[in-house]
Amino acid sequence: MLDMTPRYIKSDLKSRPIHPEGEKPSRWSFMKVLREHSDLKEFYPEIDPYAEAYKFRDNCWAIFVEGNGFGDMWNYLIVGPQKAMLIDTNYGIGNIRALAEHLAPGKEVVCVNTHAHLDHIGGNYYFDQVHIHEYDVEMLKRQMTPNFYTDYLFDEKGEPRYCWVDRADLAPFREYEIVPFKDGDVFDLGEGYEVEVVHLPGHTAGQSGFFDHQTGCMFIGDTTSAFGPTYEPEHGDFCTINALRDALVRFQPRFGQVSGVFPGHGTFDLHACTLQYILDTCNVIIAHPDWYDDKKDFFGTPVYTRNIYQFGSDMKYTMDAVVRE
Repeated sequence: MLDMTPRYIKSDLKSRPIHPEGEKPSRWSFMKVLREHSDLKEFYPEIDPYAEAYKFRDNCWAIFVEGNGFGDMWNYLIVGPQKAMLIDTNYGIGNIRALAEHLAPGKEVVCVNTHAHLDHIGGNYYFDQVHIHEYDVEMLKRQMTPNFYTDYLFDEKGEPRYCWVDRADLAPFREYEIVPFKDGDVFDLGEGYEVEVVHLPGHTAGQSGFFDHQTGCMFIGDTTSAFGPTYEPEHGDFCTINALRDALVRFQPRFGQVSGVFPGHGTFDLHACTLQYILDTCNVIIAHPDWYDDKKDFFGTPVYTRNIYQFGSDMKYTMDAVVRE
């Protein structure tokens, strides 16, 4: 049996992983070069000691935060002529709003979430208003409680569960306004700079991407799993591989407009063909759900995986997340 404990990557971040996820070879090599040797990296420990920023377009940033049980993740910042858009806010460790405002000086930062999972919404507390797909509003509301993150990140003795962080550096709880959006809605960042919502359900009912019309960057959030109708009964039809497949088919005529694909985890600035590979994998799973590459236990639920061609990841699904056609 191979030891998949990840090899060391030099880090100046204040966080320290306690139980790091197993190494994914394609991701590790990308992160090793990017974090240790790239001149794209900017680090502002006096503003946010838990985040690294990488400028991958003239007006776009990727913000890296180490994982806390759900893997290392990326948040993204688009700086428009008058406003900036922050896509996701990680686990709420450090002050991602202050970092975003430093990278987009003098501009209002609009906060949007790809979906309502805890590794994407923790820094929402720094904002008065947060935008999310209408189907994920109730999930987001359920997690807006004073002890939600402290109970998740720290055990009964007050010790960190997954990654060492200073409790004092958590985003302070406060309620904020949730503004729902839907597929096709457009955010104007000034002077006609448009970012379009693209509903990419499956992972959650409201999981959405954001398509920057100016740069062609497509920020897809988490699009590599579906846990079935029982996961979110209110909008269960959108928690399926079929729902993701249908959404990708609708967007397929525009694949050629995409200059880069930016997931919430793993490598970023991927070729647009990645979207086709995800679509192809969905079709294989729908036709043959029993042709899986691996089977895992996910909190007591059997989860199956099908490798995604050249993506360095896989599509995870439960059997009730697949509707035979």
